[in-house]
Amino acid sequence: MPPRSKVFDLPPEIRDELNQKLVSSGFADYTGLAEWLESNGYKLSRSSVARYGADLQQEFEEAMGDVRKTTELARALTAEQEDESGALLDATARIVQDQLLRISIAMRKAEEDPAKAAKQLGSVTKALADIGRVSLSQKKWARELRVEVAAEAAAAAEGAMASQGMSRDAIDAIKRDILGIA
Repeated sequence: MPPRSKVFDLPPEIRDELNQKLVSSGFADYTGLAEWLESNGYKLSRSSVARYGADLQQEFEEAMGDVRKTTELARALTAEQEDESGALLDATARIVQDQLLRISIAMRKAEEDPAKAAKQLGSVTKALADIGRVSLSQKKWARELRVEVAAEAAAAAEGAMASQGMSRDAIDAIKRDILGIA
């Protein structure tokens, strides 16, 4: 395993600013970024900044690719259906869960301070729990909606069958079938 980048030894606010400068410059001008770091009191070589920038660029491009795929998936799902079953929400929750797991793995690799890593992992865990609650609530709502729609269909069918002169036993049997009652 290669040695840890010296960029990770920078204070978080300087590393965050470096990340911002890397993204806004299109992952270029590593000489200028090394000079900027030196002017702030941090001596890092151009090649060290470039290696760090290449890794960050790869992560950035993967994340942007995931965002584009998710956006296209959402457009396709909403174009095909009204999403009454919550498929879009469920798919989105799965994608977010996957991303949160990736973030927690990356944090474990990048963070040397166990207390800070634990706090960040706690935030990720809370986000995962929130997504789980949203998913369960959506599924409960969908179940309740299906029961309500079945009850309305059974009532409408009962009225139509009664007006056609069906027997009460036949009407009750059909209503039980519609409502899923044994």
